Amino acid sequence: MAQGSGTLLRALHSTAPDSNRIVALLKLSNYYLDKPGDEKSDMDSTAYYADKAAGLSRELRLPRYYYDCILIKACLSASLHDYVKAEGLFGSAAKYHEQTGDKKKAAFTWLMFGDFIMYTDIPNAAIRKKAYVNSYKLFSAAGMKQESADLLGKVADADMVLGNFEQAEQELLSVIKEYKALKYRKVYLAYYLLAEVLYRKNAIKEGLLARIETANLFDQDPDGKDNDGALYYFCLAGAYYNDLQEQKALDVYLKCMKFSEKVGLKDYYYLCIRGAALCYSKLKKYREGLEFIRKYESRFPDHTVYHNMLLLSAKIQLYTLSGDLESAGRLIGRFRKASKEVYDALPQNKEFYRIDNYISFSDPLLRFYMKKQQWDEFGAAYKQLDALPWKGRSVLIERRMLHYAYTIDSVNGDFFSALKNYRSITRLNDSINNSKATEQIHELEAKYRLLAKDKTIHELHSETAIQKATLERRNAQFYGLIAGSFLILILACMAWYAYRHKIRINLDMSAKQLQINEQNRQLSLLLDEQQVLITEKDDLLLQKEWLLKEVHHRVKNNLQIVMSLLYGQSSHLQSDEALRAMRNVQNQIQSIAIIHQKLYTRSGLSTIRLSDYVHDLIGYLSGVYTPELRKIKITQHIDDIVLDPAQAVPVGLIMNEAVTNAIKYAFDGSGGEIKITASVSGKGSVRLLIADNGKGFASTEYQPAHMGMEMMAALAKQISGSFERKNDKGAVIMICFDIIDGAAAQPGASGIHTPFD
Repeated sequence: MAQGSGTLLRALHSTAPDSNRIVALLKLSNYYLDKPGDEKSDMDSTAYYADKAAGLSRELRLPRYYYDCILIKACLSASLHDYVKAEGLFGSAAKYHEQTGDKKKAAFTWLMFGDFIMYTDIPNAAIRKKAYVNSYKLFSAAGMKQESADLLGKVADADMVLGNFEQAEQELLSVIKEYKALKYRKVYLAYYLLAEVLYRKNAIKEGLLARIETANLFDQDPDGKDNDGALYYFCLAGAYYNDLQEQKALDVYLKCMKFSEKVGLKDYYYLCIRGAALCYSKLKKYREGLEFIRKYESRFPDHTVYHNMLLLSAKIQLYTLSGDLESAGRLIGRFRKASKEVYDALPQNKEFYRIDNYISFSDPLLRFYMKKQQWDEFGAAYKQLDALPWKGRSVLIERRMLHYAYTIDSVNGDFFSALKNYRSITRLNDSINNSKATEQIHELEAKYRLLAKDKTIHELHSETAIQKATLERRNAQFYGLIAGSFLILILACMAWYAYRHKIRINLDMSAKQLQINEQNRQLSLLLDEQQVLITEKDDLLLQKEWLLKEVHHRVKNNLQIVMSLLYGQSSHLQSDEALRAMRNVQNQIQSIAIIHQKLYTRSGLSTIRLSDYVHDLIGYLSGVYTPELRKIKITQHIDDIVLDPAQAVPVGLIMNEAVTNAIKYAFDGSGGEIKITASVSGKGSVRLLIADNGKGFASTEYQPAHMGMEMMAALAKQISGSFERKNDKGAVIMICFDIIDGAAAQPGASGIHTPFD
């Protein structure tokens, strides 16, 4: 665009109505299309000269020039963001080139249209993808493997923006395969995009693998750009940090800082300072972290609000975790002011990770409120973060927000919600952890270190040759600059005048691109503390379980000691009545001991299954009353009933007393049967029967004032139950009670028959 509009108009007026005039009209149309600025008059002039050229092309029957005019009008429509109209015009031009056999030009036509649409323009991402797909098909049909692989990568990028992560992943794997077959050095471009896709689909471990491969392949490219190196190392550092490899993350952040400082990438530089500070905090090197910030924070003195927020976030994190809450508190006001400005600008920010990054940068503020137990401020800060859009949040940020909610619910006593959030956190932790990916990460890291070592050795061997070549090149450049300085100055001024606006737009786009790619990986801080709390909780629960077992074990042992003392005393008794009383006491103690034995031998439970208890109790009584039981049959019909120890002890004593009385008094020498039945209704009410087919309550042993009967009635009352005795083809004792909360019962789940012949 070296010629001005005046020169082009004079050239137009000097032409005849032929192809030369069409060319002149096209030059004028392109001049106004490429002219810096968005003046309506320039757009109108573009359309005017394009229409004139199209009309003359039709008159002269020159379709090639006609579709050149269509292409200019398509670019004009795309510049005005009328993508629907632009799609039709680009499609018309591409179809013409395809029909004339020029598939390459048709492919570049669709590529041009796709590049007009910014990758952050989500509403038009589908149109962008369609353009790239058309271009990809044409390049493939033309046998242009490099270009078709490049276009498939652009298709994958569009699919990623649309949220088609699985499809984008498969497309990028195909791109990588083709690049490797072509021995294309910049295959790391596809690996970088693959890492982005994996991260957005929350495949954190696999994303780290792709980050390692990206940095590895970039280091092997001698033509790699420092800007790209800063981006790749920043992303790799964030991936290591998210994988809890803080020392590796710290080393990579320092390397990224060197690249960023070299090319003047301020945002990356301060993001790396914050990332390194977080690594120091995780490594519990708080003082070193603060010294690190003080050393490097003034490298670029003109801090933006965004830079201030990053630095303040890092300092508050280190002060808070080191316990210096006073120093952290002095920074809170400044941080909140900077944070508000960044928060207010979020709606205008189209960067994909803007929500994740803002939540991550705000994490030290909430951590400070937690340490200070300022729960009102903590809740207000959480609500502000929770109000941000949820779409596009990573699994790491979701886990962090769940941890905030878990903390608030725990403080407020809403343990049901806290448990629900805790389970969600556990599920997310399981989805993030991947042992197979971890092994692959270690293999890639070893490969990366080996390649880095080989590269260093090669650089040392070639250092002399490089220095010599550099000196010769500088000498040649010096003489060349002297000879052509005047010409270069003229050309530079003309180029600056012609492209100043386009350069400014490109710089703005580059800055936005850098900002988008910079705010990626600072996501998982509070979750580490939560993991510690979870571990402590599990340890406390385990200690509680062992302590309960120890208590029950000691109670059982103490009861055995009491029984041993009673056995010793009974050997000195001469009275049969006293011996019987002593035996009754021993039986009652043993019935309680069985319960405690059950409690300490069962793992993780604090309840008694009634059927198991009855079986053990009868087994014990069979050993005590062996002669009496030779002709007595004892049968059990017990539902699957689980009792709390507070109920199990009284019920056991009642059963012991009832069965013992039946064995001793119900039968004569001919023997009989004792039936123990326990059934449960749907409402949790238990009905327990101990019945025999013996003499019944008519004998003198069953007088109402008998101490055993009074004891059973009192024990039934103790568990809020009823006690009843009657004759029904023998003696029947029945108690009814409700199962207390915490126990459970299933009707008809157990039926055990225990005969003693």
